[in-house]
Amino acid sequence: MAGEDAEWVWRERTAPLRPGEAALRRAVLVDPAPGRVRAALEDDFHHFEIEIAHAGGIITVVSATTIRHPWTTCAGAGPLLVERLRGRRLADAAAFDSPYAHCTHLYDLAGLAASRACTERPVLFRMAVTDAVDGRREALIDRDGAPVHAWTLDRETILPPHPYAGRNLRALRQWVTELDPGEAEAALLLRRAVFISIGRTFDPDVQRDVPTPPPGACFTHQPENFDPDARARGSRRDFSEGRAGPLADRIAALAEQ
Repeated sequence: MAGEDAEWVWRERTAPLRPGEAALRRAVLVDPAPGRVRAALEDDFHHFEIEIAHAGGIITVVSATTIRHPWTTCAGAGPLLVERLRGRRLADAAAFDSPYAHCTHLYDLAGLAASRACTERPVLFRMAVTDAVDGRREALIDRDGAPVHAWTLDRETILPPHPYAGRNLRALRQWVTELDPGEAEAALLLRRAVFISIGRTFDPDVQRDVPTPPPGACFTHQPENFDPDARARGSRRDFSEGRAGPLADRIAALAEQ
């Protein structure tokens, strides 16, 4: 990014939201350029990257990289996404296939990247979902450093005094159309972070009786792919204490452009 001010801004955003608090943190970065778009996602449990080349509104080339994930079988989701997404219209990428056949996170990332493929500048979303205390937690998301949503939740229900108090995140798609497009985009991203944050309540590296998603919930949990012994041990990261948040290296690299 040109200019000292822009460089400082991007380097500042390498920090996590709510530093020092026990919380799940997630970052999603989309970096468009003429004819291609790159996107990356990282949180406590996942790190995925995708690149889409396009021409005339059609996806011509796709690459997907599965860097860190909770199951070794998750790596197989990349080739499947590449195969099924290539040749689709950018406009169809958010719903081109059954999401349950894919890695949920790669599928969402591909849809977001495609929706922003023809924009002119990078965008960064940072999220934090604090660990629950008596069932209550805080969920926050900013876009390019500007706050978008801040929810206080009882399990998955938004609490007062928020305008959407009483709404449950499980039903978000039923009321997300009441939000403007930018708020809706951020709400869907933050909802996903809320759902995965429960993973911080157990540690599969030391526990054997940890919960797993239901059969068919995603690529790894399709019956033909599932292997109960395929946990990726030692793959977790906790960004609660560090000064660098998810995707810090990728974000800092934007300062050099």
